[in-house]
Amino acid sequence: MDKSPRQQILEDEALARMLSAEKHDLGFDEAELPQDTQAEVEDMWASWLRGEDVLDVVSEVDSEAASRAYALHAAHALLSEFRRAPAHIVRQAFAQTGTYSEARKLVEESGEAQKLKSKRPIKPAPPCEVPKRLEREKKLGPRAFAVSKALKKRREAYTARVKALRSVGGLGTCGCCFDDEVLPEDELRCSAAGAHSFCIVCVKRASLEFFGNGLFTLNLAQTSSSSISSSSSSSQAALDLSCAVLRCMHTSGCDGHIPEGALRRALPTKDYVRYSRRSAALQAAKSGLQDLVACPACDFMVEMSDHNDSVVVCLDPECGKVTCRWCRQPEHSPLRCSEVEKDSETRIRTFLEERMAEAHLRRCPNPTCRKPYEKTEGCNHMRCPCGTRCCFLCGEELDKNRPYDHFKDGHLGGGRDKSGSRCVVYGTPAWAQKSTAQLKEDAERALDQYLKDNPELEEVAHLSGGARRKRLQSLVEQHGPNKRARGQDPRQEDAESGRAREGWGLCIVQ
Repeated sequence: MDKSPRQQILEDEALARMLSAEKHDLGFDEAELPQDTQAEVEDMWASWLRGEDVLDVVSEVDSEAASRAYALHAAHALLSEFRRAPAHIVRQAFAQTGTYSEARKLVEESGEAQKLKSKRPIKPAPPCEVPKRLEREKKLGPRAFAVSKALKKRREAYTARVKALRSVGGLGTCGCCFDDEVLPEDELRCSAAGAHSFCIVCVKRASLEFFGNGLFTLNLAQTSSSSISSSSSSSQAALDLSCAVLRCMHTSGCDGHIPEGALRRALPTKDYVRYSRRSAALQAAKSGLQDLVACPACDFMVEMSDHNDSVVVCLDPECGKVTCRWCRQPEHSPLRCSEVEKDSETRIRTFLEERMAEAHLRRCPNPTCRKPYEKTEGCNHMRCPCGTRCCFLCGEELDKNRPYDHFKDGHLGGGRDKSGSRCVVYGTPAWAQKSTAQLKEDAERALDQYLKDNPELEEVAHLSGGARRKRLQSLVEQHGPNKRARGQDPRQEDAESGRAREGWGLCIVQ
């Protein structure tokens, strides 16, 4: 006789309780662990059930090379951490346990951790890559030993249970990927009468894809503001709540949906919090509530009865950010939203300013040096700390013994005049200066390449040609040729040009 969906669900819950009881029959009681360690175990186990690779902490190393890399880096980490413990004590602890976390605990309990009078020098790390397993052990810190042991026992119970149910045909089948070894307590069912079941991994993948293309892309600040500006039924009806409901993935065309309890198990904590807050915000906007505003940083709903209040103070203890209600940027009073520079605009401005500053610098022609420099006074014979001498105008390397023979008026520096040379000892001829048009053209070319390399700067990339040219023109005027602050001594060095000129001496004719 076929079982009803209700009977099947009740049996699954009974099996889940049985599995929970089996955890305590393996010689290790998780209930004796501190609460923070128990929470860590639960989080890592839930992540593993969602298909995330988090059990490297307790898994066996596959290859001999990986095993050797783990042993080398674990021993190095232990010796670097316990520098007052005798080296043979540390090595014996690792040889006895085979894991970093267990060896660390053994050394701490041995009483030998502070035996030496002075600290042992730290040796260079092994040349091979640090295994991810060791990185996760070190990240867990003192809890690594207890967490590793608890996860190992859970995995043993999980494997044993799969084996036992496989022999009696008690495993379920996912209706999406058709995996036929799904434990009954890990089946997530839809809300329809048929209660189609799916594995946790498939529900997670489908949820992230569905919400990522809809619910997670909604501008909740715009939704909140529209509900404030219009309370008509037509504006509320325009809000589509279907983007917050994941439909059943069964191939039969089931009209059921995945309930919130299943989403809580399938989604990572961060994504589930985002889903629950955004779906609640959408429901609030649909119901016509006009005093709720979503925090731009975390989607936490904040009650704001004053519609003229432009500052959103998030009440979520994990966020607590203060942002602007209208432009979603950090709070910027007394500036208007149009006067605030966005992050993408800041990156563009900084890049252009650096390129404009670079346009006025020269570099040492020595390929092993290439130090930037700038001339503020004196002649055009430059001397680099690396010993290279060059012409400031054309950048050509000069003869160390007869540097002024390079210039057409070299007699001014004690050399010979060079016919056919365009370079002069003093001053900057027009041919050696870039015009404003050339600087602007170089900046536009550099900006186009920068936007290609950084496609995430969509707001700036979509600026009209006129707006972009206007911004470039403003930067060129600020950093164009011979531009200095009013009243500034031409020999005074600011932070940027001082860094570029550092180490360069000016050639003064004796």
